[in-house]
Amino acid sequence: MNFNPGSHPVPTELRCEYLREPLGIDVPHPRFSWILSHPGKAQKQKAYRILVCSDLEQALRKNGDKWDSGEIESPQSFGIPYSGEPLESIKRYWWRVVWWNTAGKASGFSEPAQFGTGFLDGSEWQAPWISMKNPEEFISRGTVILGRYQGDYVQCLGIYLRKEIQLKAEVERATAFISGLGFYELRINGKKVGDAVLDPAQTDYDKVALYSTFDVTDMLTQNSTIGLILGNGRHIENYGYGKPKATLQMEIEYEDGSRDVVVTDKSWKASDGPLRENGLYFGEHYDARLEMSGWDEAEFHNENWEKAEEVDGPSLSSQMMPPVRVERFVKPQRLYSPTKGVYIFDFGRNFSGWARLKVRGPSGTKVELRYAELVHEDGTLNTATNDGADATDVYILRGKNRESWAPRFTYHGFRFVEVSGYPGAPSLESLEGCFVHSEVEHTGSFKCSNDLINRIHENVVWGHLSNLMSIPTDCPQRDERHGWLGDAHLAAEEAIFNFDLAPFYSNFISEIQLSQTQEGGLPDIVPGYLRSLYPADPAWGTAFITLAWLMYQHYGDERILADNFDSMRRYIEFLRSKAEGNIQKTLGKFGDWCPPGSIASKKTPVELVATWYYFHDVVLLGKIAAALGKKDDEKIFSLLADKIRSAFNRFFLRKDGYASLQNGPLDFEPSQTSNLLPLHLDLVPDDSKQQVIDTLVDSVIRLNDCHLDTGIIGTRYLLEVLCDIGQAEAAYKIASQTSYPGWGYMIAEGATTLWERWEKREGGGMNSQNHIMLGSVDAWFYKYLAGIKPLSAGWRRIGILPHPLGDLEFVEAETSTPLGRLAVSWKRSEGQFELTADVPVGAEAEIGLPLLWEDSDLYDSGRKIRPEDGGTAQFSVSGVNNDRILIKTGSGKYHFLILAK
Repeated sequence: MNFNPGSHPVPTELRCEYLREPLGIDVPHPRFSWILSHPGKAQKQKAYRILVCSDLEQALRKNGDKWDSGEIESPQSFGIPYSGEPLESIKRYWWRVVWWNTAGKASGFSEPAQFGTGFLDGSEWQAPWISMKNPEEFISRGTVILGRYQGDYVQCLGIYLRKEIQLKAEVERATAFISGLGFYELRINGKKVGDAVLDPAQTDYDKVALYSTFDVTDMLTQNSTIGLILGNGRHIENYGYGKPKATLQMEIEYEDGSRDVVVTDKSWKASDGPLRENGLYFGEHYDARLEMSGWDEAEFHNENWEKAEEVDGPSLSSQMMPPVRVERFVKPQRLYSPTKGVYIFDFGRNFSGWARLKVRGPSGTKVELRYAELVHEDGTLNTATNDGADATDVYILRGKNRESWAPRFTYHGFRFVEVSGYPGAPSLESLEGCFVHSEVEHTGSFKCSNDLINRIHENVVWGHLSNLMSIPTDCPQRDERHGWLGDAHLAAEEAIFNFDLAPFYSNFISEIQLSQTQEGGLPDIVPGYLRSLYPADPAWGTAFITLAWLMYQHYGDERILADNFDSMRRYIEFLRSKAEGNIQKTLGKFGDWCPPGSIASKKTPVELVATWYYFHDVVLLGKIAAALGKKDDEKIFSLLADKIRSAFNRFFLRKDGYASLQNGPLDFEPSQTSNLLPLHLDLVPDDSKQQVIDTLVDSVIRLNDCHLDTGIIGTRYLLEVLCDIGQAEAAYKIASQTSYPGWGYMIAEGATTLWERWEKREGGGMNSQNHIMLGSVDAWFYKYLAGIKPLSAGWRRIGILPHPLGDLEFVEAETSTPLGRLAVSWKRSEGQFELTADVPVGAEAEIGLPLLWEDSDLYDSGRKIRPEDGGTAQFSVSGVNNDRILIKTGSGKYHFLILAK
């Protein structure tokens, strides 16, 4: 982005409501953010001025005719709400910003950036929902796991819709607003609109559906044809929704100033076509012999097509989050034939998506693609981890020249693809893997001298991407793929370090709120497709409050706290109504899920975990009340937390520590989770704290030889607690183990993502090879090995306390903050430790340099610094505490070196 010249650098990035150059904003007060750069140190924004303009000409003239904020004295550079004249629906706007640095010198104005509105008033959406009158239905085999519903899986064939339009004049701008349930593909004049797939994002369609916005100006001609293909997705009878449907409204502005609106209605035509069976779990069947050449172009003969019918549909909201896209292509690494006529493509790693087939052969040839994460010892496909999902795509050749095909409305989790029925023998070029997930910006990186840690990090990142499919899913391969709240919140902090998830989690939190019952309860999965999963285990329902708090801490999003506060308070009231003497005895279902050797929590009481999260959420909502200035609520939650604290210790604490029985000594190996959770939230009475610490440390070091014995709940906090109680080396040993149980054991056994369980299981049952709920370890890499964490909302105060543990020689880490890029690296060798930090403009850092030698010297960029001198104008040395030199800095690049004397 080019900027007007100024005496100082100006913003390098402009954002409006988290998105770059967004269209379809449907909130009346969108928020503006920008990132600053400055060559000096200890720089902050002293003031800013925002201009919002009705067109580009006004923006170039620096005339904020919609809003001129004037010079606002404030350090805030993100989340500034629009405060000008009311915005209009379906309108493009331009905006610019200028800022003043610490010395009061102004930058030049940024280059104009654009944003567009959607429908600010729902009544402005004129288009009815339409569908095919009697789409042929089929019944697919199989039932969904865990008995959450019984019976066959009812779905429709693909539905094709079309409409021809004539334009009155030259088009100035045309914008299409579209929602198709469950999934759609929009086409104009024979070409697909945009590159999104599996659109729109998943929602509870009884309550709301999301619409996407596309600029289609360059795709229209005087005689144009709009085509739509609809697939089932989750909009199916089994979830109570019925047949696929669509609604589209195209706003056309002509150069002469006139306008047209094209909407879906009864004048559209409908048909079936080559897309037959299609579903998330069962794959896609496509018969190329049934293709209708030119069906989405003008002058197509559609006499045999029937009129579309208007149907009821949900309310609409703009999809203000990144779409799902094919984000990467993966080449197969190996091809072999275990049996005659059957070929296995090995892509070398596990991922979500599908394979694109390239083939030539006779018409009617049926090629079948079966997907799986594993193969048997004899090399044949092992589909055990798919459970009830067929995960099979079928393509029937049309028989003309070379053909290329990929599914539209399904996806799979896989490493291996079995191909049968292929005419002749395929080559490695016959299949191409398509890695499909929500298009989130990759904003973090981590690297260290321990290759095992690097591989764990890579597996976490790859696995998390595989489970970002417009909602945070549990797994991509079996007949589940739901938004389990436990998985979502346990891995959320890791995800935020690695990706820009502000719009993604903002949308998901809205879905959680919509799923809330009148009495305040939440489901275990969101969207709440499976009605039987109400109410949530408190260790799952906590996602509502936990995710909102993480959005505040990492993105400085105060609005999300305010918008959801009443609903979060209702959830706490629901928990309180179910508690018995402030103990959660009935809501807990899962507890410390999937500890070594078991699915269910075998040592840690489910009631302990449920009550701990009750306390956790009350404490967190008290902090949220404080952040919003709700002092009365803050006091109420503080008093309630004290009551839960007393009940928790009275019910679970004994002289030996926390365990499953209320009375009597420990007569079995103590639970690591039972003891680490109270330590994490400072629940332990002072006179019992050392005993609890000793019990935990004994379990980790003596009884388990520095191995964990925790399920997904305990694993989230174990390494952090060990570091906080002075056992950081034990934490590092746990993370570095290659023997069972541990992340390194997974890698030693060939894992390329994270497993659902600590055990290597290739048979039936819960054995997903691509789960993210144990991925919380990656946040520990950032927060403790690299040492970076936010000390205040939005990273205005940054903590940098690296832990040079074990055999580590160096660590390098970066992450994106609302203020800009934060980068930290350190390395150590014999007699020296050096740290480099790049702190973004507007932030302050509190650095704790580890004193690895009793007698050493401190240097800043080659200049010796004496702690007693207090530092320089750019930073201050505040002393030594807990074997660390404490330094406070402003923004800028710093290089510190400690040399042993």
